[in-house]
Amino acid sequence: MFVLKFLHIAVMFAAVGVSLGPELLLRGIGRSGDVRAIRTGYSIAHRIGRAIPPLFVVGLIFGLLTAWAGGMNFLAPWLLIAYGLFLVATLLGARAIAPHIARVSALAAESPDDAPSTELTAAVTDPRVDTLVMVEVIVILAFVFDMVLKPFS
Repeated sequence: MFVLKFLHIAVMFAAVGVSLGPELLLRGIGRSGDVRAIRTGYSIAHRIGRAIPPLFVVGLIFGLLTAWAGGMNFLAPWLLIAYGLFLVATLLGARAIAPHIARVSALAAESPDDAPSTELTAAVTDPRVDTLVMVEVIVILAFVFDMVLKPFS
């Protein structure tokens, strides 16, 4: 069980790092106004982003295997909270963050090299994206709280 738990935690750490790290970096790159840097950064992030779903799925599988090997109740309140947080994080990434990265990538490809287009500037400075990233950070902190303290159990 300890090996499964280690693998669950390690893969989830990797998944969070691969998903959140580039997002935070991209906000700074986008605000730089350097179109070439935006193109490069968002292009790399788009490629890295392909690893995010498999990492989270593998982490989920290791988590479920850990619960099974430990004889845990799959309907324990803290696990139900974790399932809900996983769903929220998945929807946030798939429906908001990933489309934003794809949109900025497309706008950067169309923008002149010397200065970002109006549309590109609007996309990389959109305060709604800052809010989405902050929500993502809060969801991750809620995961850590839930996994460590196992509330309502």
